[in-house]
Amino acid sequence: MGKDTENVLGGPTIILMGIGAVVSAVLFYFMFKFADAGNLLMVLLTASLIAVISFGVVKVLVSTSKNKYIK
Repeated sequence: MGKDTENVLGGPTIILMGIGAVVSAVLFYFMFKFADAGNLLMVLLTASLIAVISFGVVKVLVSTSKNKYIK
């Protein structure tokens, strides 16, 4: 990894990525349960929620990296 990447990957970043991964895994589990039950609406809503959480994690990571580089 480059020097810039190592500076960004600190404790809070790793914790945020871990929480995002766990929440996404749980949502994927429920999405497959809804798919087995044949509930298309809940499958689509769960997939949308996974996307929203992923975008949220990325936005926080980008803002954190920008704040570290500006200082």
